[in-house]
Amino acid sequence: MKTNISIKSLCRTLLMLMSVMVFTACSSDDDPIFTATENDSPRILNTDIPEWSNGEPGTLLTINRDAKFNFSVIATPVDYTTVSWLLDGEKIAEGNTIDQFVLAGNYLLKIVATTTKGKETSRTTRLVVLPCEGDPTLGNNEKERWLAPGAEAAIHGSNLEKVASVSMGGYECSQVSVVGDVLRFVVPSDAALGDYRLVLKDAEGNSYGGGKITVTTDPYPVKEETIWEGSFNVTWGTPFDEMKTTMINYCKDGTILRAYVSGNGQGTATTAWWNNILTGKSDPERGDIMISGDQMLEYVMTDFSIELMKQQDGFLFVGDGYTLKRITVE
Repeated sequence: MKTNISIKSLCRTLLMLMSVMVFTACSSDDDPIFTATENDSPRILNTDIPEWSNGEPGTLLTINRDAKFNFSVIATPVDYTTVSWLLDGEKIAEGNTIDQFVLAGNYLLKIVATTTKGKETSRTTRLVVLPCEGDPTLGNNEKERWLAPGAEAAIHGSNLEKVASVSMGGYECSQVSVVGDVLRFVVPSDAALGDYRLVLKDAEGNSYGGGKITVTTDPYPVKEETIWEGSFNVTWGTPFDEMKTTMINYCKDGTILRAYVSGNGQGTATTAWWNNILTGKSDPERGDIMISGDQMLEYVMTDFSIELMKQQDGFLFVGDGYTLKRITVE
């Protein structure tokens, strides 16, 4: 009997020793989670932060603005590392977990891990915060968002009747007004040059993201893309219909459509029902443009224009006495 008890005790002892050896092997200093010294370089171990693609950071999260931005990172050495969270270069939080509301917008998010010895590493990704239904929102026309100090802005959007004030950085904008779907305000004349995020506020003091503007004294850079080039003689019997079904693919709210023409006549861009592409009006209120010599016709497309193309079978250039040479979009 004594011998049996000794054997059992010996077995228990061996099992305990094996468990200690296994645990020690699993938790060796080679495991980055157990990196012990402040002299080690920091690492962010998350596998759920997307990699870059084609030179652009991936999107970490897409959330609505009424939901908190909640995310956690694992950084080592655990006891000697501080994590900072930066949106568009502005520090908004510190700690391994962030849990806060963010105004609507498309942000560049940088997560920085810094040790007590000043060693640093970071991961860069994107955070997309969507507006809620009924929120004031501004369109993404880059030209409308390219503004000089002291200039009046006119930015198209929706639900703008709720906007009572506009700010950018530490500046308050003046002469805020809304006419239809256009928000107008004056950029502070003492605003430093650079990029700013607009904050729209309603009469109750609720804040909404308005996206970025660029304050600059440089002229707006033209970024035209040629979508058709050739020589097409437009007459009343032969409207330009080569992009009848494809033009809609190049257009969104704020797209600038330009047609380079030459001749002596008249005409304009229309739907396939010959109604003006901007107003929807038909002849004699269609608003044909008189053409003399070399000329450029310009149209700022809207959601209404796109809806017209959908409902009225596409797109044409109509008129008489001119040659269409090139069509571009910006």
